[in-house]
Amino acid sequence: MPQNFLFPQRDQPLLMPVDMREWLPEDDLVHIVLDAVATLDLGGFCRQYRADGHGRAAFDPEMMVALLLYGYCQGERSSRVIEKRCVRDVGYRVICGGLCPDHATIARFRARHEMALSGLFSQVLRLLAAEGMVSLGLLSLDGTKLAGNAAQKANRTLPQIEKLLAEAAAADAAGDARYGDALDTPTPRALARRAGRRERLAAARDRLIAEDQARRDAQRAKQEAWDAAAAARKPRGHRPGGEPRANRAGTEPRANITDPDVRVMRNQKGYVAGYNGQLVVTARQVIVSAMLCQHPVDRTLLHPLLDQCRDQLAAAGIAPRLRTVLADAGYVSEENLARADQDELRLLVPLAKDPSRRTSRPPRRARHLDQYPATARAIRRLRHPRGREDYKMRARTVEPVFGQLKTCQKLSMMSRRGLAACESEWLLACTAHNLRKLHRHRLQG
Repeated sequence: MPQNFLFPQRDQPLLMPVDMREWLPEDDLVHIVLDAVATLDLGGFCRQYRADGHGRAAFDPEMMVALLLYGYCQGERSSRVIEKRCVRDVGYRVICGGLCPDHATIARFRARHEMALSGLFSQVLRLLAAEGMVSLGLLSLDGTKLAGNAAQKANRTLPQIEKLLAEAAAADAAGDARYGDALDTPTPRALARRAGRRERLAAARDRLIAEDQARRDAQRAKQEAWDAAAAARKPRGHRPGGEPRANRAGTEPRANITDPDVRVMRNQKGYVAGYNGQLVVTARQVIVSAMLCQHPVDRTLLHPLLDQCRDQLAAAGIAPRLRTVLADAGYVSEENLARADQDELRLLVPLAKDPSRRTSRPPRRARHLDQYPATARAIRRLRHPRGREDYKMRARTVEPVFGQLKTCQKLSMMSRRGLAACESEWLLACTAHNLRKLHRHRLQG
């Protein structure tokens, strides 16, 4: 008796469904993305094109927005990979409806409409609120360090940047002598790349000069304050020196010549040149606020993040009434806790990284809680049984969201350069995350 196998019949003609949307199940993520984009206000995209219809036809902005959102949902952010998916992947083919935009068109659309793409976050959040998925009773916030599209080894000091700029000026002079100033001659690609590199070098140099001047002004202000206190016979400590200290390590300041907007961030694996991504998440892992900044310390970002959360909720048509907020020890300061009390915000935050860990050795400099009333109230709130029970939710809300963004959506490194471009990409990835939550909600419903 011969063996029983099912053989593929590749030469068998098939009658495919007439409607391309029938190629996929009704509950596929593609249909959620298409339905969501169809309800969004895309006027900010359409206004960038000519209204008289002249010129070469452009791809429909609704199709391009759906294509980008679906790509970010699948963890595909490369325009070249998305172009290939438009030929080989059924989901991308259904979104494009038989069209195939090339990678240059996709990349230019994303760069041209980065402000409009950022505005999609609040519109999608409004859709989730209509589904009953946005509850502001308990919010969790946290930050993560995202690597920029620049290497840590590309950091240079001010003298090194000045030397590179001098070499670039000499190379430009040699290029002008070779190619001349003819307007009808196209710029060689080598010179075009060199010109862009020179702009980045100049931006990095200007940033280092501005930061050095700011440090000197701050040091001068400290000296004047000490002199005023000495005149009043109330000096404290030694007089500040004339040269300000650049950082705690005492190393010379550096700037990245690939992306001047990145900053040196410290994560669990060491140091990385990138950005600080902040999120505010509900108990159902819905992102209600996202912010990308250059400051590596979370302590100064608590209330700016909450203020932006209120603005983004208001833009989505949701009343920004925040009640309980969960944060980790990186956001602790007396000023943050005092302002939270003024805003009638129940802020649950521990003073140590692991609040359940008991240390046998007392701290070297014990805090006198009489001098820090807001900190004392925060300790009492977290020691209360209800406070301990609520704080357990933080590990089940914001931490998994970062894992989903970095693992499922492959957002561990930015693909664009510049703060504005990376902020648009961060918001677009968070918008895609919320669409994934909407898809799961409808599957369960």
